[in-house]
Amino acid sequence: MRSIIYILVAAAQLLIAANAFTTPTTTKQLFSQLHARPQAQSREVHKNILTRRTINEFEPTLPNNWEKALEKSIEAAIYAPNHKRTEPWRFYLLGPKSIEKVCQLNAEIVSSKKGEEAGQKKLKRWLQMPGWLVVTCVKGADDNNNGDFNDPTSLAREDYAACCCAVQNLCLSLHSQGIGTKWTTGPVNFDPKFAEAVGFDAEEEYTVGTLWFGTAVGSSPSPPNKRLAIEGTFTKVE
Repeated sequence: MRSIIYILVAAAQLLIAANAFTTPTTTKQLFSQLHARPQAQSREVHKNILTRRTINEFEPTLPNNWEKALEKSIEAAIYAPNHKRTEPWRFYLLGPKSIEKVCQLNAEIVSSKKGEEAGQKKLKRWLQMPGWLVVTCVKGADDNNNGDFNDPTSLAREDYAACCCAVQNLCLSLHSQGIGTKWTTGPVNFDPKFAEAVGFDAEEEYTVGTLWFGTAVGSSPSPPNKRLAIEGTFTKVE
């Protein structure tokens, strides 16, 4: 008898639950719940894009779990738009020895142009950067001296654009995890000795840029005032 009562009670509860989902109020609430999360995600993504800034001053040590954060960000990077699906991006995480080589090479370049004092000043600053990631692009079959970028249909241009999208994805992902970045493209990146210092074949790949990363010192910089608002860049064409 007791088991029959339990069954009847359970059946009644199911009927009540089923009726609740068919009422207009409940349906509206469910619809609202379904849409609430995508809207919240949209706001978060938009905020992440608008608040990402180039960081020039970093804490001397990397934050805890930075390697896991970096791997997550590289995963985001490789999902960048890539027209021909060539997946041309490559990422090199530099250790102490390679960082020293790059910094010394940059100091030599600066010294040759601005003098020894300027070179040593630059060396000291660069050695303070906590995290180093070099991003390269694999040269395609039609590339000639890094590709004919004057040809708008070239694979070289497509692949470089894809790598730039990947870098942006990576920076945004790190930013969302509380890690700041600076994308640098100074002369040292394109010096013949740079590839050797980093460890890639300059005949097969070329540098897209070096990313410094770490915890920003103080609060993030305020967004810059844009010279052109949406009205100055957006045109509707019928």
